[in-house]
Amino acid sequence: MRRQSDTDPARGQPEIDWDGQMRPYVTELSVMFAIGGLSALAISGYAAYRFLTGDWVDGLVNTGIFSAIAVTLLLARIERWQRVAMMLFGIVITLSCLASALLIGSNGLLWAYLVFWVNTFLLLHPAALVLNASAILTLGLQSRLFASTLEQISWVTVAVMITAFGMYYAGQMRRQRRMLRRLATHDPLTGIGNRRLMQHRLEQAVNESRENQRPCTLVVLDLDHFKQINDSHGHEAGDQTLRRFARQLEDSLREGDDIYRMGGEEFVMLLRDMNLDAARQAIPKLHRRLSGGVDGPDGPICFSAGAATLKKGESWSRWLARADHALYEAKHSGRNSLIVAE
Repeated sequence: MRRQSDTDPARGQPEIDWDGQMRPYVTELSVMFAIGGLSALAISGYAAYRFLTGDWVDGLVNTGIFSAIAVTLLLARIERWQRVAMMLFGIVITLSCLASALLIGSNGLLWAYLVFWVNTFLLLHPAALVLNASAILTLGLQSRLFASTLEQISWVTVAVMITAFGMYYAGQMRRQRRMLRRLATHDPLTGIGNRRLMQHRLEQAVNESRENQRPCTLVVLDLDHFKQINDSHGHEAGDQTLRRFARQLEDSLREGDDIYRMGGEEFVMLLRDMNLDAARQAIPKLHRRLSGGVDGPDGPICFSAGAATLKKGESWSRWLARADHALYEAKHSGRNSLIVAE
């Protein structure tokens, strides 16, 4: 049986910053805030200098750029607007780059390289390509910004290369992040969620229940006599049995339900929108339908299970502990059985 300390952060398991690690665009947003904050600071200094030297036009331009960047950074603090904020940030810095070069002069071209890289890193490829190509075309045709035709061609060439390499690097980075996120949250043997993802989803379910009174039921399952398969037929046979059993559980889920492998031969099902009365009716039927439905090397594989419906004010670890205790009672009552905790 699983020890309580394995699942309770208060008893030794390190806390996982799921709010930070599972939030979309966490890396892009960190870059956006860093670049945006530094740019706003630098531009505010330029604005102050312009005003002090009596250059009111350029001072107002810099003030407008500073204000637009500040607004996008504030908007990015709201989670549902983050994707929009990043797009607006790309548009703002691109227009700011154009304004600096067209109104101030060739010194504004120095900002363009940073803008091109930031766009490829923050935005999806089509958006980044449109913004960067528009800026390169607009500035590249301004002969007055360059000392010679060779300098003009060189600037356009470098700008195109920065955009191309930036898009390639950003694509590689996003693919690797998706792979790492899946490795961190899914069981490599069965492909279903692992206990890290389970903890995150249980915490979400507890918060949803607290805010919306949404009922949830947890089922902990343990394959009966699974150790005999590994001892008699080897671990490869045991792994194949676990994979087949996991697929069977996945096929039985309703939309919105989840399944996780907690470790060994132990699995957890999270059944949303299921209160205690519904659990007493549905889960025994589920157990009768699934237990023995997968064949192992020595015959049908049966399992014992314990279920618990989330109580008001209950923590995820206590909720899981009640379901685990019900499983313990089911296994000691003869196996291939189910107990729903009161």
